[in-house]
Amino acid sequence: MLKISFLGDISFNNCYNQFYNNSTNPFQGVEKLLKQSDFNIGNLECLAKGNHGENQLKHPRLSTEASTLNLLKYLNLKVVTLAHNHVYDNLLDGYNRTIEQLNNQEIKFLGAGLSINQAKKELIIEQNGLKIGLLNFVNENTNPKMPNNAEIYLNYFDINEIEKQIKGLKAKVDQVVVLLHWGGRVEEGFYPDFKQPLFARKMIDAGADLIIGGHSHTVQPFEIYKGKHIFYSLGNFCFDDIIQDDEVFEIGRYRKRKTIIPSIEFSNNGYSVEVKHAKNIKGRIIENNSFFTKFKMLRRNFVFKIIKNNKPLWKLYYWHLKKIVPVKMYFIEANEGIFKRIITLDFKRVIRYILK
Repeated sequence: MLKISFLGDISFNNCYNQFYNNSTNPFQGVEKLLKQSDFNIGNLECLAKGNHGENQLKHPRLSTEASTLNLLKYLNLKVVTLAHNHVYDNLLDGYNRTIEQLNNQEIKFLGAGLSINQAKKELIIEQNGLKIGLLNFVNENTNPKMPNNAEIYLNYFDINEIEKQIKGLKAKVDQVVVLLHWGGRVEEGFYPDFKQPLFARKMIDAGADLIIGGHSHTVQPFEIYKGKHIFYSLGNFCFDDIIQDDEVFEIGRYRKRKTIIPSIEFSNNGYSVEVKHAKNIKGRIIENNSFFTKFKMLRRNFVFKIIKNNKPLWKLYYWHLKKIVPVKMYFIEANEGIFKRIITLDFKRVIRYILK
């Protein structure tokens, strides 16, 4: 048996620098849960600051102090994924500083590298008599905004290439896990893009045993196809508001502060799944397995079953995501509250939004 838990987007920006400087462990509320697995795998979304500037094509950008990456020691991590849209935010120096920290903590990585071959390279974890093969890809619609002269390479999403890599890896391991940063068009949405389930099925048909997705910053449904689990997005494991050039990009109060943590117990005969819920309270992560939380997940899965094969209904959802959800995010989920948002409302911004 080998038990692995999967964590959503990990970003040690903003308040997490303060937690580290104050010798505070913001993950005490999930410490017991994280230690129940042999090890964990997560998406390291925020890389260390460098001394040579930032990728000005990317907006907003994420960064943390190199020393703050020592908070990773609390997460029982053995592997992090780097095929995501913020890997080059702090240029080559930031990337190298991050890799140095990972090496110091004996944490492996995949999905990005100093050459295309390194970025595409699979990772095989061999432990407790089992071999688990990992592949990591990022969809270009998540907008990495890599300049043409970038020294870092990413493993980009191409379904034909993914199918080939899965088939090649399948012959070497007991289980294949595909880790994806995808769904850029439905960021902040509760449901995946219309084609994502189609791609997921192709991956499983090619031999994938488990699919773990992220990028939306929200918890999206999961489903089972041919006995294999597909998690479309785990949500933010830990994240804080992004402060850049005196502008604040809020993660809000609700939807982007929730996460699920699938714990997968692998065996020679397949695997079993247990899903735990957690939430972010001012940067501190605590378990959140209330009846209401589980009910909302069940309801979300039910709605997903209805819209995933119905293009008109999915288009209605997509319209709601693009036109209604931003209003909800601005007023209802604002950190500073509805009343203050109303009295400080920028009417020019509202008019621009209506006319676009």
